[in-house]
Amino acid sequence: MFEKPGTRLWRHSDEEVAAIIQRGQEKMAAAAAEILEGLAELSARGADLGFRDLVAFQVDNLNVSRSLAKTRVQLAQELFGSLAATGAALAAGEVSLEHAVEIHRAITALPVEAREGFEDILLTLARTAPPTAVRKAGDNIRARVDQDSAPPDEDALAHPVREFRSKTDRHGRYRFAGTLDPETGATLDGLFDVLAKPCAAEEGLPDLRDQAERKGDALAEIIELVARTEDLTTQGGERAVVTVTTTLDDLERRAGSAVLDGTGYLSASALSRLCCEAKLVPAVFGSEGEVLHLGRDVRLATKAQRRALRLRDRGCCFPGCTRKARWCVVHHVREWQHGGQTTVDEMILLCGRHHRIIHHTDWTVTMVHGKPQFHPPAWLTRRRRPSTNPYHRIPA
Repeated sequence: MFEKPGTRLWRHSDEEVAAIIQRGQEKMAAAAAEILEGLAELSARGADLGFRDLVAFQVDNLNVSRSLAKTRVQLAQELFGSLAATGAALAAGEVSLEHAVEIHRAITALPVEAREGFEDILLTLARTAPPTAVRKAGDNIRARVDQDSAPPDEDALAHPVREFRSKTDRHGRYRFAGTLDPETGATLDGLFDVLAKPCAAEEGLPDLRDQAERKGDALAEIIELVARTEDLTTQGGERAVVTVTTTLDDLERRAGSAVLDGTGYLSASALSRLCCEAKLVPAVFGSEGEVLHLGRDVRLATKAQRRALRLRDRGCCFPGCTRKARWCVVHHVREWQHGGQTTVDEMILLCGRHHRIIHHTDWTVTMVHGKPQFHPPAWLTRRRRPSTNPYHRIPA
């Protein structure tokens, strides 16, 4: 009979409990190696114990899935043969079964004559890194071997395959699919590794976004960064311009909706966020559709002001955010359409995610003695203590 969780180990210190977990992990790896060794022995004997094969033997007797049973048989044939070093490391508890699976996958994908030395490289990595890192390393090795074993395709290098297909659905969401060449794909993966990591807990709340959502937010940051570059190609003598159509009443009240040229409807609050940073040509209409104002470009922060903000803020000002200045937009603490001034004292740097949070949630920000103070919503904490972000002031 099992004891209630937490009762058997209550006398142990935190470090002792952690050691128990570590030993359990090593025992699981050793047990997996023992199973694989037994399957390798039965395979060498040609024994099937009356079953169709060793996969069926496991499914019918050990109550495991067919996919796991098949993986075990494939591993057993290699780990106690050509990949004996990985088998020994698994038996010693130095690596996990997942590591062994990734090493096996990577090595068996290579030509036999090109495998020498790569098992040791992946095994060394597996002792200190998660299985996902071993998978990526294996993919890199295979790509390198494939490149070295075949003559380079000069035409493919000069004209890499890159495709992009997109459409806008009835809700205004932008859907896309496509293909990138290996070099561009590796660059994008590197950006995702940095930008799509889960954010640090804010006020005790963890990052609840899944990987796809984090990558979507990261891609939006990449696009916003490129859109702000000084080298952006001009079109018709000026940079890309977004035409926004809304009524004067809705603009003043921040209610209703607006129409973005080519993409559909947009809420007035989202339009307000765009006005912080986008280069807009406002076309304001009255209730009868008459043109009330066709204005000039909205005034943005100057290059000198951006440099001053980067020196002062060094990155996103939101508490706990680690985004550097180059990934941030300039935000008016007092919104521009409500009388805010384009001065350094009334502007701060925010990354794309926290810019949306300030505009579309109950978080607020004020300037106190020239420094931004962030106030959480009332439901998040009973005492709305203002907080700052000290991360960018920590010495490198």
